Amino acid sequence: MKARLVIFLSTIAVGLGIYLLVAAVLKDKFVPQEFLEARARGAELAQNIVLLSRESLKNLGQISKYDLEGNVTGALDLISIEINKNQEIRREAIKLSSQLEKMARAIGAIKPEGARILATEAVSSEVALVSRLIVYNDFFLQLFGTLETKFQGEEPNPTNRVQQLINNINDEAKAINQFNKRFSESLAEFDKIFVPE
Repeated sequence: MKARLVIFLSTIAVGLGIYLLVAAVLKDKFVPQEFLEARARGAELAQNIVLLSRESLKNLGQISKYDLEGNVTGALDLISIEINKNQEIRREAIKLSSQLEKMARAIGAIKPEGARILATEAVSSEVALVSRLIVYNDFFLQLFGTLETKFQGEEPNPTNRVQQLINNINDEAKAINQFNKRFSESLAEFDKIFVPE
């Protein structure tokens, strides 16, 4: 009976010790729910923007094909679709900015400090990405507008303008990819703090 009591008390002591140890470790780590929710919603929006942008690039190739074939109607129809899609991408970018704002407001409550710094770096990178995305979309809109005037016969040979816009789009795409890489790397390091490998 005495041995059982000792074993029982020892088990309680070990259990309490483990609980206190885990509680002490977890007490020093905290991510607000608002940050997590905004991060998840932001990831969905970013994925949608990427898909829409890929479609635009694909359709740009199709417009070029229509141009070579002399299919002005097909090219103009596709340009009209792309101009509308460009507005959709802009709306999605604004929604993404809203999620980034929510993340930024919650950063101050993140513990430990190293995680807070990584979260700040990630949000800063994504804010810069959204900024560049808006410029990228503006160049796309200008390009589609230039192609539209070409196909309508208002500007028969805008080759230099088209090439400059394509160069600008490519430069912005590189910058966007770089900011996205920084964002992903910062959040990967952030996640390691909370879920060690």
